[in-house]
Amino acid sequence: MKKKVLFLMANLEGGGAERVTTNIIRQLDSDSYEITLLMVQKKGVFIKDIPSYVTIENMDVSKTVFSIFKIKRFLNNYQPDIVYSTMFMTSIVLSLAILGLKQKPYLVMRYPTSPKILMEESELSLTKKFFLEYAFSQANTILAQTPEMKNEIVYYHKVMEKKVEVFFNPLDKKGIDKKINQVTNPFNLEQINVVAAGRLTYAKAFDTLLYAFKEVISRNPKFCLHIIGKDDGEEKSLFALLEKLNLTKHVTFYGFQENPYRFFYFSDLYVLSSRREGLPNTILENLYLHKPIVATSCIPFMHQLIDENNNGYIVEVDNVSMLSQAILDFKLLPNNSKKTRAEKSVTSLFNSFSQE
Repeated sequence: MKKKVLFLMANLEGGGAERVTTNIIRQLDSDSYEITLLMVQKKGVFIKDIPSYVTIENMDVSKTVFSIFKIKRFLNNYQPDIVYSTMFMTSIVLSLAILGLKQKPYLVMRYPTSPKILMEESELSLTKKFFLEYAFSQANTILAQTPEMKNEIVYYHKVMEKKVEVFFNPLDKKGIDKKINQVTNPFNLEQINVVAAGRLTYAKAFDTLLYAFKEVISRNPKFCLHIIGKDDGEEKSLFALLEKLNLTKHVTFYGFQENPYRFFYFSDLYVLSSRREGLPNTILENLYLHKPIVATSCIPFMHQLIDENNNGYIVEVDNVSMLSQAILDFKLLPNNSKKTRAEKSVTSLFNSFSQE
């Protein structure tokens, strides 16, 4: 008999957590699991990537916090074996929805970003921290994206170490291969084309990247920067900075792209300028595509991903001069591909979840 797995998501808009969840769903063995996706609102660019054998249920409520009783009702009727959540609010409402259930499912909660940075920058309110830690007390397994994140979860949230498991974000390699097959080059071949991707938000530090690119252009005007990602509050200020720095001829914003891999595949260099990350999917994807990378030290694990002076450079967060110099120096890299770490398969991960 198939195990019932329920994925609880607010939506499937174009973010890293949503992409990871979509990849997990696509790679989970449908012969062994009956898969259901329960959504606060059925919307988002990744819905089209959900396989047809997955049942999608739409609660159609305006905010995640209003979904508690609908989740409880669904859990009572469906009685899943495993429930997966990847965002703070869905984990919190899930922990409240299971109160009073006769049959409690196995709860898996994924941590989406760095606890250390959230705490140090006071981005997690005391109230939200309280409810989040209550949710973790109800979880059977908490997924950390890196070993360092596991240590941070244990330290900052006082979670038992044995409850936290490291699970690297899975790549949809078949999907990437399909999306770079027979696609056209979007770039001018006479330019040096640098790509960056992510939501236009403070955490991605595209402002720092623009300042760095101003220095790059002053030394080599052949460089062009292509930024992919939807607005998340910073578009207006970034466009104003673009005008201020007189970079409109050298920098292009493309918004959200359904196939970012076409840009990655034909680029000369990928740059990650982030101030903070969990485990950046775009770094994993560009490593898979054998692209040279310049990235900030936004997570300690970056040194496990990038072999400095070999397949990329790592620079300090918000260091404009280091970032610009690394971009200018990328052609000095031999770009020898670093072997990827052994990844636990999605199915083997879910097979390890048991109430016993």
